[in-house]
Amino acid sequence: MNEIVSDSIDSINEDLARKKFSLVDVDETPIWMGSPTFLSYSPRYVLTAIIFLTHFIFYRVAVTVYAEGKEGIFYTFLRLIDQLFDLIDVFAFIIVMLLIARINHFINISTSNFKTTLFLLVIGLVPSIWYMANVIDWILLLLGKEGLNIPEWFDTWFLGLGIINAIIFLIYTLISQFSYSYLITEKNIFIKRKILFFYNSITVFSLDELANLKTQISFLGKIMGYGNILPIAKEDLEIEPQVKIERVGFQKVIHIIKLFISYKRVKKELQKAPSECLFGVRKPMMVYELANELMDENNAEIEI
Repeated sequence: MNEIVSDSIDSINEDLARKKFSLVDVDETPIWMGSPTFLSYSPRYVLTAIIFLTHFIFYRVAVTVYAEGKEGIFYTFLRLIDQLFDLIDVFAFIIVMLLIARINHFINISTSNFKTTLFLLVIGLVPSIWYMANVIDWILLLLGKEGLNIPEWFDTWFLGLGIINAIIFLIYTLISQFSYSYLITEKNIFIKRKILFFYNSITVFSLDELANLKTQISFLGKIMGYGNILPIAKEDLEIEPQVKIERVGFQKVIHIIKLFISYKRVKKELQKAPSECLFGVRKPMMVYELANELMDENNAEIEI
């Protein structure tokens, strides 16, 4: 047995591995077990901080109270000016959040997925929707009709929303990070996804059916010692035909709008989600060499 394989077998807790991965056959030997590291999820934690800081900045800019509780035409004028600035601040918040969502989508990293983009768009729209509801409520009351009874939007709520939205995204990130576990035996690669008590699935890659393995290690990953191991199936190697579409007139306009909304930075390397690869694991080169050795052994047995 290869030294790297034997060392890995000695270091793994076999009972724990079999308990976590119930699909492992009795005649299979757990060889390596791991999960995503904290740093591999660092883009999501950074985005959490950006979400909070954006709200906090608007809170600091927007909270300016003029002549509160005082009467008179002058003080009334100051309060109207204050409301005007409130209106600008609320809609400026939408623009900033749309910009953050667009940049995040364009850079095409682990946070550039549909769920994260949708979340950024929703939290960007909340203050403006609330503010517009207050305007509608005020118009209804002015017309002598029953209002919507929605509490008035206060700029201090930027801070409260920032805390709530950051906590929501932080919890989502933590749940995602601790949802994945990976196991390598002498026959298979197991990818387990367990989301609290609501979802549990295991994806199995047979080592003798894989075409190849590939490593993905970022600059930070090289320094901190983590990276991705991508199982490459035969269908991943198939070349997709290039389709050229000739667009004319209004089709060109629609195409440009679609590019503006959905265009992402093109990455040469193959992209896979944590549910499709060994994502953000420690010592990726060691895991890569271990899996490669096991693939070679499986292929050798098949040839014999």
